[in-house]
Amino acid sequence: MIDKDKIAIVMLACRDYEAMELALACHTAYGDPDVHFYILQNCRGNYDAERTLDVAKRYQKLFPNMVRVVDNIEPQAPYYSISQLLESELFEEYEYICKVDDDAFPINEGWLDKLVQCWVASDRMYGAKLAYVTPLINNNNWGFAELINDLGLTDEYFSKIAREHYAGVDTAFSRKRLLPATELGTGVDGTVWGLPYLARWIHQHTTLQPQRFIEAVAGQAYKEVPSQERYSIGCILFKKDFWSTINDGGSDDEHMMHMYCRQNNLIIVCDKSVPFAHIAYFTQREENRDIVESAKEVYQQRLGIPFPIGLRQSRLLEIEARLRWIENKSNTSADPNAANNNSAQFPVVHGFTKKMKMIFYILGLRNRPPR
Repeated sequence: MIDKDKIAIVMLACRDYEAMELALACHTAYGDPDVHFYILQNCRGNYDAERTLDVAKRYQKLFPNMVRVVDNIEPQAPYYSISQLLESELFEEYEYICKVDDDAFPINEGWLDKLVQCWVASDRMYGAKLAYVTPLINNNNWGFAELINDLGLTDEYFSKIAREHYAGVDTAFSRKRLLPATELGTGVDGTVWGLPYLARWIHQHTTLQPQRFIEAVAGQAYKEVPSQERYSIGCILFKKDFWSTINDGGSDDEHMMHMYCRQNNLIIVCDKSVPFAHIAYFTQREENRDIVESAKEVYQQRLGIPFPIGLRQSRLLEIEARLRWIENKSNTSADPNAANNNSAQFPVVHGFTKKMKMIFYILGLRNRPPR
């Protein structure tokens, strides 16, 4: 078995603070308190990025022995940010890494223990040919196709939900194709990736009904994920040294991982008994933003935690915070080093500030209109 002191979980964070709040609530509730959970902040400078860092620091305060925030690595392509962290003195003690996306999370306890067991069993079987192990992720091109069958939704999907669609991308070994409703694309830019309403549909049957998801996959066996197709690495457990081997000088960590596995015929193993939720690919985010709010209601009650999942409890409070951040930023942006940085010196800033105050007044966040 693997010593827990040798495992670290790494979440790369950027700007998706709403989904990350939900993910961290579930990770801290269903995680192992003896395994360190690192949040690597990889974006800075705008409201969403700084708000995301606030989320990370809040959960670090709530779980000081488990959660650790890393915000001293310069933002760059995700692969290189993670590489810098894994190669740092901070990570010398770790031998295994579980990398998770900032909007991906477990929905029940014991998930990490099961992934470790899957790694040990798969390593015994495949040895150096094993790349990584992964849970069964719902909003995932490969996982989506598996879950339709596991949940008994095959008939509903193909008779009512499916439609003709594009999937895939033109590369040296694949093509973008127009697929009929009877076919699912499970590789790069697959079926669920390109159609946000399908992500909503599977969330309604899994993320928003966690017990149904858990029961549907309970007792499922390990299954190989085809390494010849690109797999979305929303949650993977691997040996730390593996990360450096996939470096081909590119900037897309998922593509680099896929190409290395494909070229070396490596094995990817999914423990299908471990249910995992993934909120959204970037292609789905705008259409499905409300899924996060619905999920927060479900998991606030399900987790039984004494604190709110989110820092702010209404959309209005979030808008107010964003506007105040912009206002404060504008007041110092013209010349932050000036001794008397006032509106008379900087009429552009004054005009912008006046507009912000008017917005506050319209929203009911200010008692009187600006002068």
